[in-house]
Amino acid sequence: MKFTKRQIIALNAMHILSELHSDRVMGVKEAAEKLQVNARYLEQLLFVLRKNGFVATKRGVEGGYFLTKKGRDSNADEILSVLDTAVGGGGFSDKVVRRMEDAASSVRFEGEGIYLDNAATTRVDEEVLRKTLPYLTDIYANASSVHGAGRRAMKAVDDARDRIAAQLNVKPWEIYFTSGGSESDNWALKGVAEALEGKGRHIITTCVEHPAVLESCRALQRRGFEVTYLPVGSDGIIELDALKEAIREDTVLISVMAANNETGAIMPIGEVGAIARERGIYFHTDAVQAAGHLDLDAQAINCDLLSLSGHKFYALKGAGVLFKRNNVKCARYADGGEQERGKRAGTLNVPGIVAMGYALEKAYAEREKRDGEIEKMRDMFEKRLKEKGVRAMALSREERLPSHSCLTFEGVDGHLLAARLDERGVYASVGSACSSGSAVTSHVLLAMGLSKEQARATVRFSFGKYNSPEQALRAADIVAEEVAALRSTSDLFARSAAKDRYV
Repeated sequence: MKFTKRQIIALNAMHILSELHSDRVMGVKEAAEKLQVNARYLEQLLFVLRKNGFVATKRGVEGGYFLTKKGRDSNADEILSVLDTAVGGGGFSDKVVRRMEDAASSVRFEGEGIYLDNAATTRVDEEVLRKTLPYLTDIYANASSVHGAGRRAMKAVDDARDRIAAQLNVKPWEIYFTSGGSESDNWALKGVAEALEGKGRHIITTCVEHPAVLESCRALQRRGFEVTYLPVGSDGIIELDALKEAIREDTVLISVMAANNETGAIMPIGEVGAIARERGIYFHTDAVQAAGHLDLDAQAINCDLLSLSGHKFYALKGAGVLFKRNNVKCARYADGGEQERGKRAGTLNVPGIVAMGYALEKAYAEREKRDGEIEKMRDMFEKRLKEKGVRAMALSREERLPSHSCLTFEGVDGHLLAARLDERGVYASVGSACSSGSAVTSHVLLAMGLSKEQARATVRFSFGKYNSPEQALRAADIVAEEVAALRSTSDLFARSAAKDRYV
């Protein structure tokens, strides 16, 4: 019998794996050196063998390949049969996808830490990654080019536009692609203000918005616009009566976030939209944190503009959306080319857009099951802290996203706690990711009535679909240990005044 080169390499790879002790694995690089073959080619062969159950991988930094029981009990004919046609054909992108699948399957958060900062960004969904990869390797043309390659890229953009429009219940031509949530917020506020400057120069927003909204408002104030910042209660939610009272004859825009990025507090945007529609005022909502969790049917919530950011719902960073109702007057955002129907110049981020379309569609398809699991993990985490005797004041306990656990640990410096957790492999944050690198106290927490001491003692833990119940419990144990250690040396805890809202 005459063997092909790939069959010989695969059989030899199986042989060296069979010589390993039961507790040992071998990485691709080590195996390639022993066989004196190209590591990438060997990886393709091992992928086929793993797919057919002959070998398996141990995950983590020190992971690698080992024989399964099937592999040890198999004969050469069985192994050769799966190699006869599985490798050697196909395009470059197929091979890249296989390597990416193999790499993705060998990584778990347990080996590198417990990631509880999903409100800042999420891990890319593996299925979304596979579907997106060809737009980095094969279909990489500029979507604005008129040749065939460019048209294929634009087709992918249009398909993503359709998917996103369907989830928001809007028309595809009302979807505009941006670089992310911050750009979308800037465009919505500044674009409407510029377009309607002759009609009115008054804007209403809340004091707990994302910095992208607040700083846009402050920039408009420097240009002579007036802005009313609605207060919130201790739950982080606005009063609708206060909104009604703030409306003036010259009010041109109301901007209220769907859910807060720090606390997860859910705003009554449906009611806000109804008030705005009744008064003939444009309504914008920053839905960056809410996407995939809350119903964002633009018709149901009566919004005229809506911002999204792909990396918050398991897509790639660097791509966002601004939904703008067709009849809404909004100035062009960037000068240059005629992309996005002449409203936003700049080369389209095709991979980011494609990923966003698939990810948003999947986020809503799996929402009920996924969010149920996330909420259960979040509640397990808080319950475990309570069982460990940790006194922590929970913010926005009722109307909040399932992912968020924003906790105030009286007598503890939140930045120091986050740093100590980081050292132990638990990744959480203080404030929003866009401002947590600064020493500024959270404007959201102060607006909710917390003192500066309490605000500085607050840490946000945010769960995602790639977390596990085991991680939630382990993280709670580590948090309890670190809080106890910090409180043992704290004078602040001894004079703590907060007595309610404890988890």
